[in-house]
Amino acid sequence: MKKLFWILFLAAATLAANAVQTVSAPPNAHPQPPTEYEFYWDDGIMSSGWCWYTGGGNYWAVQFDDVKTGGEPGVINLYGVYSYSSGWPDGSGQGCYMHTFGDLGGYPGGELDRTYCPLEISGFEWTPPETDPLNVTTGTFYIAFEQIGSYSNCDSIYVDGAAGTHNWTGYQDSWAPTTMFGDFMLRCYWEDGLPAVEEITWGRVKALY
Repeated sequence: MKKLFWILFLAAATLAANAVQTVSAPPNAHPQPPTEYEFYWDDGIMSSGWCWYTGGGNYWAVQFDDVKTGGEPGVINLYGVYSYSSGWPDGSGQGCYMHTFGDLGGYPGGELDRTYCPLEISGFEWTPPETDPLNVTTGTFYIAFEQIGSYSNCDSIYVDGAAGTHNWTGYQDSWAPTTMFGDFMLRCYWEDGLPAVEEITWGRVKALY
């Protein structure tokens, strides 16, 4: 099979005093139709990839709010991140860390989970959280991609072609919303409600399901 040759181009951008670089790529097929609980904003077609020039705690994140959750608590069962098996910039596959952050006044708050994802396939790669069950008690939460390594010894976050309004960047513990990229191709499977909890009270047994 012939290898794909990508046309690289530099994009001048400054985010919290740190620049990123992008690569264009041919369109990819849509993923399988989503189920009821698959949360996403992207259109399923990767158009470019971005990475931080420096790594070490720099993030790309997607906010899921009450448009998706209805403001209710829930459980996250899987992380989804778009990957490319011979990925840019160096194709060596360092992988990434996937995170869930709670909400703190409209900004990413406390970390709820951190899980390594190897990024070994082309398309959406699904990874269960390290925390089981991963309870999210707020109706708004954030799924984040933590870059491992610095350019060019790293993997990149992939985006679709249309800028969205639920994207965030995190640089040295400082978070900011951004619309300058396409939608970050980060997804999750979310289940409505918290796991079953049984509570014994005086004179009766109550069950919450």
